[in-house]
This record gives sequence, structure tokens and C-alpha cells, in this order.
Amino acid sequence: MLEFNIEFWSTFGFTILNILILFFVLKKVLFGRLTSFMENRSNKIQETLDNAEETKRMIEEMKVEYDEKLKAARFEGQQITAEYKEMAQKEYNAIVEDAKKNAERIIVETRKELEVEKKQIMDGIKEEISNLVIAASEKLIKENMNTEINQKLVKDFIDNEHIA
Repeated sequence: MLEFNIEFWSTFGFTILNILILFFVLKKVLFGRLTSFMENRSNKIQETLDNAEETKRMIEEMKVEYDEKLKAARFEGQQITAEYKEMAQKEYNAIVEDAKKNAERIIVETRKELEVEKKQIMDGIKEEISNLVIAASEKLIKENMNTEINQKLVKDFIDNEHIA
């Protein structure tokens, strides 16, 4: 059955021994470098992932900071707008108040001027009426010689409330 073939078993033994030697040599030389290379590659990948996570965290922080600054800027813009609206309203009120004062002053001055003109016109009318009355009186005096009564009539006529 099984024959003991020395040649076969010696070849088989050398083959096994060669495989084992090759395995240990490859393990020492090739697998060590390959394992080292794979570990380095794995470390670099992990480092890249860690950097990506750090960058992502920093981006999130920057986004939060940006949102806070944007919110603060909007609030500040609203405050500035409110201040300028208030200043504009105060300026508007001051201009309107000045315009009202100027209008009142102009009205008062115009009324004074009208009163002066009215007085001048009334004085002119009184003088004109006096001249007419005197002219009429002269006619009456020529016709009627009673000057005392005529003077009283003229004086009553001038002092009459309808003329003043």
C-alpha cells in the first residue's frame, strides 16, 4: 500500500522546509514592510478623518459666530434706523414749529399793517368827509348864517360812531 519512497518524502520534506523558510523570510522582509505600510496608510487616513472632523467643528463654530455677528449687525442696524427716524421726527417737528411761529409772526405783522392802513384809510375818509362837510357847511352858512349851530352839526357828524 503505502510504500516508503524516500525520494518522495525527501522532496516533500524539502518542499515543506522551503515553504516554511520562504514564509518566515517573506514574513520578516515583505510582510513587515507591508504591515508597516498598511499601518502608516491607516494612520494617515485616520489623521485625515480627524482633520476633517476638526475642520467641520471649526466650520460649525465659525457658522455660530457668523450667525451671532449677523444677528448683532441686524440689531445694530435696527437701532441706527430707529435713532435716525427719531432724529428725523425731531427735525420735522422743529421745522413745523418754526414754520408755525413764522406764520403766526407774519399774521400778527400783517394784522398790524392792516390796522395801520385801516387807520390811515379811516383818517383819510374822515378828512375827506370833513372836507365835504366843510364844503357843505360853507354852502349852508352862506344860506344860513347861524354858524354856531352849523359847527355843532359838523362836529356831531364827524364824531358820529358810523364814521369811526
